[in-house]
Amino acid sequence: MKKQITTALMAFAAALAFTQEHPRTPRKYGFELSDMAKRLTTVIGFNKNMHADGWVWKEGRSSALTEKGKPADFYEITKLSDPLDDDPCEPDRGTAWVEGAAGDGIGEWVIVPVKPINDDVGMRLANREIRYPLIVHLSVFNGYQKSVDLYQKNNRVKEAKISIYAAAMSFGQDDAFLLWNPEVVCEETITLNDDIVVNPICFNTTSAYFTFELPEKYRNEMCELYLRLEIRSVYKGTKYSDTCICDMSATVEEELPR
Repeated sequence: MKKQITTALMAFAAALAFTQEHPRTPRKYGFELSDMAKRLTTVIGFNKNMHADGWVWKEGRSSALTEKGKPADFYEITKLSDPLDDDPCEPDRGTAWVEGAAGDGIGEWVIVPVKPINDDVGMRLANREIRYPLIVHLSVFNGYQKSVDLYQKNNRVKEAKISIYAAAMSFGQDDAFLLWNPEVVCEETITLNDDIVVNPICFNTTSAYFTFELPEKYRNEMCELYLRLEIRSVYKGTKYSDTCICDMSATVEEELPR
């Protein structure tokens, strides 16, 4: 079975390489797509296209700040952790996603794909073999961490609503498609850290864990998870009202019995 899945994924990757050069007609669904479904249709299927050069998944955030004299994507979602990065604990501190709404950004949000913590978990998700509760680990490097000065001048996230979505999918000839609208399988409000620690290197991080049962219908289909962080309150900056997140990543593992 694993060999069949691996072969299918290799074929799918080859199809994606073709379709990125030759745009296809968007798939027509037999049901009305929810807002979240519309946002995920371009990235489902092992996060296809998410790392294409020059491409920004604008559907994956509510807004992004643009500033005169800086590239259009300077504060974009692409500045958050690469979910395929092997070492998400080493963020690029000179960049950040910055919301672009008026005021403090309350209600603004950003989405990241939830990466299997290892190949075994990824294979169980692909092979419909999840039988135990899932644990999602969220890591957030809060604020604009280019310097302590910029960190303090800009807003940081204080309270955040975390929503984890499951997206059941299948593969077509040249794409991945949703089987039904993605659904929230876990939702909590958390408080992020605002302490500055210059030594060790990570001067501001927050880790949060979410444990939940994957609904039965998702265990019987291939699925991916996506995590949405919504800003509910902020630590106020001394100069600017822009709310920033330096880096953010999420991983998932199965809570196997001991």
